Amino acid sequence: MVLSPLSVVLLAAVAGMGVAVLVWLHRDRPGAGPLAAFVVAASFWAVAHGLELAVPDVTLMGRLLQAQLTLSVVIPVAWLVTVVEYTGHPHWLTRRRVALLLAEPALFVTLVWSNGAHELVWRGSQTVVFGDVSALVPVWGPAHWAHLAYMLALILAGGVLLIRNMLRTNQLFQAQSLALLVAITVPTTAQSLHALGVPDTAVDPTSLGYVVSGVVLSVALLRGQLLDVAPVTRELGREAIFAEMDDRVVIVDEGGRIVDVNDAAAALFDEDSVSLLGRPLRAELPELAATVPAAGERAQTETRLEHDSTTRYYDVRVAPLYRAYGVVSGHLISLRDVTERRQREQRIDVLNRLLRHNIRNEMNVVRGNADLLRDSVTGPECDRIDRIVRTVDEVVDRSNKIGRVSEALESERPYPVRLCSLLIPVVDTVQGGHPEATISLSCPDDCWVEGGPSLTLAFEELVRNAIEHGGDRPTVDVTVDTDRAGSVAVRVRDDGPGIAAHEREVILVGEETPLQHGSGVGLWLVKWVVRNVGGTLSFAVEGGTTVEIELPVADPPADPESSAVTDADADADGVDAADRVMPGADRLRDDPTDVTIPDS
Repeated sequence: MVLSPLSVVLLAAVAGMGVAVLVWLHRDRPGAGPLAAFVVAASFWAVAHGLELAVPDVTLMGRLLQAQLTLSVVIPVAWLVTVVEYTGHPHWLTRRRVALLLAEPALFVTLVWSNGAHELVWRGSQTVVFGDVSALVPVWGPAHWAHLAYMLALILAGGVLLIRNMLRTNQLFQAQSLALLVAITVPTTAQSLHALGVPDTAVDPTSLGYVVSGVVLSVALLRGQLLDVAPVTRELGREAIFAEMDDRVVIVDEGGRIVDVNDAAAALFDEDSVSLLGRPLRAELPELAATVPAAGERAQTETRLEHDSTTRYYDVRVAPLYRAYGVVSGHLISLRDVTERRQREQRIDVLNRLLRHNIRNEMNVVRGNADLLRDSVTGPECDRIDRIVRTVDEVVDRSNKIGRVSEALESERPYPVRLCSLLIPVVDTVQGGHPEATISLSCPDDCWVEGGPSLTLAFEELVRNAIEHGGDRPTVDVTVDTDRAGSVAVRVRDDGPGIAAHEREVILVGEETPLQHGSGVGLWLVKWVVRNVGGTLSFAVEGGTTVEIELPVADPPADPESSAVTDADADADGVDAADRVMPGADRLRDDPTDVTIPDS
């Protein structure tokens, strides 16, 4: 039995509507929503064309032609939106752009239904009989040709996106993009040729072609091989990150079943990665499953996993995976092995405790015995005992310094602080211990930076270091530069011989080696403190040494007087800075100019 053209068109319309329903049921997948609109419009277009071939009334045929032209405006817009979502650019579809995209279709539909008043879409028509069917053949006007050009422009724009995608992806996605191009090119070409009268037939193949195109794309969608696996997420995510990363990654669906694991994560399980697919994570690794939060939530925690009689610790981060329309499809679980880091932290904690407590207590015993021994010796032996006492004091002072910095780095978080409230007590303290030195300070009173009390330790270390390496009567200049955008530079300059090049290099590089290392811990402490508040450290050696600390600018709090940062907070040794303001401090607060502290 040979089907008539009318039967073919109507059967295609019915099949298209059925596929459209299935696509709509899977509308959470990228591109499924606009593709469903594509198939529905093409199917109704085919129905309208089929009815046009069946009815004998010319007036009714004209109304059906108007319905076909109205439905045709949906095809190019739905196609372009489908391609945009498929290629991973849904953020392009802003409200303004969508409105501009729909402006021409809205105008064309208006012209279609008011054509009798202006005849811009078609100017007259004739009924042509081909075999058992008859069709209305209009004489197209300028509005129709302009709309056809607009349709081709949208389809061409989608084609450009697909070709661009083909050039940037692997073979799998190149084949998918090529299939999309072929699926839209065939009916579009048929529509253009039919509008030009080639071939000369009453049956318009355009609607039938678009129905077949929509069905082909929908079958690919429902099989999960095209739009469910978009090029952006699959190629860039799986190949460049997921499959090659050293961190262990497990992907689970909304039901907690394992969807995929990378090679690194496969070592956590007793089964191979293929056998794990579809199994509940709770049955395989209950400790890891317990870290997964509710749908749509993120989590970060640390957990312990045992495998092959070995215990390892992992930093676990869980992020939700979203499909279209904000639907949560599962979670991505990444695990970073932190076993060595935990062991290193434990060793550092023990060594820190030994340095801050045991060594300090033992040095106090040494110093006490040295003081007792001094009373029973005379001559050169007294000088040696004094050398022992000085060395012990240096060791204890270094221990206290490291302890204070360690506590600050562990607990302190940067917040707005008035820079003068940190620098003035530092200069006053150091000047009091070194009356032979001349220290000048220039700091604007309204300068606020991101920092905290730990910066006091860094500034004091730099000023003391400058004095110790500045000769018999050292001169130290502390200046603040506020001319930089977004940062403040604090410079400590001395007139000494300068810091050795290899010492500066070690600090700047951030790593010591057996052949290249520093002679102390002072500059290391300064770098750690500055880095902790988001600053940088640099050196300049010209007629002495200039150490520059660059700190982020901060906005002053609403009530600076009640700020958590006070002079007492900034004082490293716990003495209230208000009780021992340096000479010239009052004048500095009123007029932020250079203040020189005279020799005592």
